[in-house]
Amino acid sequence: AIGDAGARALAAALAENKSLEELDLWGNNITSVGKAALLATAKCKVFLESSAAPSEPSLWVRLADSRMRTVLFEWISQVQTSDHGALGADADPQDVLFQTFSFIDTYFAAGRHIKRSELQLIGVACTLAATSQATSKAGREGHLSDQDLATWLAFVTDDTYTAEDVKEALHRVKKTLGFKMHKPTAYTFLRRYLRKTGWTQESFSLANYLIELAVMNGGFCKYSPQAIAAAAVILSRQYLSQGIGYQNIESWKAKLLRCAHIDTEELIQCTAALSRLHVVEQGRPYRFVNKKYMWHGLHMVAKLKPNPPVDAQHLTAYLYSKEASLL
Repeated sequence: AIGDAGARALAAALAENKSLEELDLWGNNITSVGKAALLATAKCKVFLESSAAPSEPSLWVRLADSRMRTVLFEWISQVQTSDHGALGADADPQDVLFQTFSFIDTYFAAGRHIKRSELQLIGVACTLAATSQATSKAGREGHLSDQDLATWLAFVTDDTYTAEDVKEALHRVKKTLGFKMHKPTAYTFLRRYLRKTGWTQESFSLANYLIELAVMNGGFCKYSPQAIAAAAVILSRQYLSQGIGYQNIESWKAKLLRCAHIDTEELIQCTAALSRLHVVEQGRPYRFVNKKYMWHGLHMVAKLKPNPPVDAQHLTAYLYSKEASLL
C-alpha cells in the first residue's frame, strides 16, 4: 500500500503520462491531501474509492421496492440519450450514464433525506457532475460550459428548476460524495473484461443491455459492479444461434475469473439472477431501456429471445469446463 509520499511521486509521474487510460488506487493509505494531488495532475481516470456492494440495501433502494429509483434511472437514461450533443461528443455516453447512476445511489445512500419533489433535480445535478468529470479528462474545448449545461438540464425538467437550482444541487452532490465520485462502475469493469475475453460489436451491445437492466434493478444492488459486469460477459456469449458472435479467445473463462478477482459464488448467483431478469424484462414496451436497445445502432439486442434461466449448479460446472456454451 502507498501513502501520501507515494501519491505525490505518482502524481508527478501521471502529469507527464498521456497513454494511461485508468488507474485503480483504492485500498491504499492515501489521505485527502494525497488524493487531491493525484486528481489535480492525472490525465487519466483515477479510481480512489472501491465499489464494493453494500452489506444491506440503503433506504433509497428499499423505498417502494426501488420503484422510484427505477423510474428516475429510466428518465435519466432517456434525457442523456436524447441530449443532441449537449453532453459532449467526446465523452463516452455509457460511461457518463453509469457514473450518473453511481452518483445518485451514493448521494442518497449517504443518508440524505429523500424528497420525491427533488428526485429530478438530483438526477440532473448528477448528470452535470458526471458530464463535467468526463469532459475534464477529454478536454473542454467544443463542450458546453457548466452554466450552459445547467441551463439545458433545467430545461429538460420542463423548467421545474432553474439553472441556479441545478448548480446549487451540484454543489450539494459534490460535497456529499467527495472522493466517492471517483470509483469504477459496472461499465468500467465490463470494458476491461471484454478486452481480456474478446468481443464483437453485437456482443458489446448485448452486454451493455444486460448491465443496464441490472443496474436499474434495485435487487442487484447487493452485487458488486465487478460481478454484474462479469455476469454480462458470460451471458453475452450465449446467443451465437441468434447472430451474436464473439471472439474465440482461448481460456476466456479463466481469464475472466482472474481479471474480475471476485468471489465465485457471488458471480454464479449474480449470473443466474441476471439470466432471470433478462427473461422478465425483455419485451416490456414501456421500458425505455428496451426501446433504446431495439435501435439498429445497438444491434436490436432487446429483440433477442432470452435463453432459459440458468441455475447455480449448471453455472458452476460451466465456469470450470471447456464447454463454449451454457446451452
